[in-house]
Amino acid sequence: MKFRISPAAAAAFLAAGLFTSGLRAASAPAAIPFENDAAFNVTLSNTNPSKVVVDGELITSISGPTGAYDQSQTEDGALILSPLVGQNFTLFIQTDHGSSLSLNVRPQPGNGKTLRFTPMSPPLRKNDDAKAWEEGQTYEKTLVALSRAVVNGQVPEDYREYPVSRMPAYTPASDVRLTPERQFVGNHLRVVRFRMSNPGSITRSLGERDFWRKGVRAVMLSQNQLYAGGEGYAWIVFSDDGDARP
Repeated sequence: MKFRISPAAAAAFLAAGLFTSGLRAASAPAAIPFENDAAFNVTLSNTNPSKVVVDGELITSISGPTGAYDQSQTEDGALILSPLVGQNFTLFIQTDHGSSLSLNVRPQPGNGKTLRFTPMSPPLRKNDDAKAWEEGQTYEKTLVALSRAVVNGQVPEDYREYPVSRMPAYTPASDVRLTPERQFVGNHLRVVRFRMSNPGSITRSLGERDFWRKGVRAVMLSQNQLYAGGEGYAWIVFSDDGDARP
């Protein structure tokens, strides 16, 4: 049995296909990296609300000209912003982790948008719970407990995980390649797990001294040799308090 489709039905199917093909979800906004106190020129709608997100942080302070904008916050700490004027103005934003930026807003009619920012500066290190744990025992015991926790895949007590994009540059003299994977931040100390890889053609011997740099307080290695093309892990404990110890 053969089915025939009339020209009218074919036209209807074609029209439906053209219609549904236009119903595509808009892609998520690309994150904008920034250092603390960076300023951005942005055009925002004064006829529709826009959203401002700081990845991994809660926006806690917004300041700008009185009457220039309406604002509210979402449960996850994002900012809903609606300019009320047609003139340019500047908005200052701060987060619960010490990040800060300013937006030079140019209002104009149009659709709302989402602005997503990713902090690049090291996070604010005020963490009273971690401080109490770090200072509640000897320095050596703190390092041992911290090292054991991360080597066993645990989050250190009262530490917070931050993106590895928010860590100072670390370039030891080792011949192996280091890729940061996870970072846990306390009050005085922070610990980073690196994946080690040997891109060379010969076996590399590894020692803790290869990874010592200013600010390093402890080094743990998954192995003492890394074969050509091999991989392993290094856990490095840092102190950003200079030479001071908790």
